[in-house]
Amino acid sequence: MKENRKHQRTPVILRVDYRDIDTFFTSFAENLSEGGMFISTNRPLSPGTTLFLEFLLPDSSLKIKTRGEVMWSRKDPKSHVEKRGMGIRFEELSREDRAKINTMIQRMKQGLT
Repeated sequence: MKENRKHQRTPVILRVDYRDIDTFFTSFAENLSEGGMFISTNRPLSPGTTLFLEFLLPDSSLKIKTRGEVMWSRKDPKSHVEKRGMGIRFEELSREDRAKINTMIQRMKQGLT
């Protein structure tokens, strides 16, 4: 798959609650950037699907709430290294939430989280 990301993703495990128009889901994000995340799920949604997401960053008590779009989904991994899931691009991430994500990523790179 061609790499089209503007922001490098950082490995992380976060519980993510999300919904589309009429269904609620809970899964885990396995990587995160200020631009989006990969959600590991056995039921990835179709590209173009709009989602409403909520998640907590490590060492935080305030939920990040944002809208996102499924940019790609992987229903049938080609190898044991790949996982089923979907790539999400954040659509409405506040400046404050973007800063929180960037701070967490920097702390993780420094081994502080």
